[in-house]
Amino acid sequence: MPALTVEENVAWPLEFSGCGRAEVRRRTGSALERVGVTDRDARYPGELSGGEQQRVAIARAIATAPRILLADEPTGNLDSLTGQSILDLLRALNVADGVTVVMVTHNVLAAAYGHRTLELHDGAIVRDVRMPAADGPEITVNKLQ
Repeated sequence: MPALTVEENVAWPLEFSGCGRAEVRRRTGSALERVGVTDRDARYPGELSGGEQQRVAIARAIATAPRILLADEPTGNLDSLTGQSILDLLRALNVADGVTVVMVTHNVLAAAYGHRTLELHDGAIVRDVRMPAADGPEITVNKLQ
């Protein structure tokens, strides 16, 4: 939201969830640190690059500790190094915190982070790829017609 600072943008949904001030500050700071924008907390969105704005949006999403995280092109406005760190963060949220991450992307490298990839063509699923667990079975690819 353009009239709120970065910190206020991330804190906003937490304030409605009933968190106390100390908890809002802790979660906000932690989320901003995880996406690497702690030095921008007093800035407004218009003062940030597109990539920084995207990372603030991700921080706002993860600060609420969701069970399901919907990510539409989460690396779209990011340089490759920052994009890699965001993909690593999404994977860590999935593995360590049990967050289900549903990502929509055209980026093949980003899609490879998923345990399961559905490829769509004209609104229909044309391929379903399930990656194995570290100690699991081989990769399964189903081409659907």
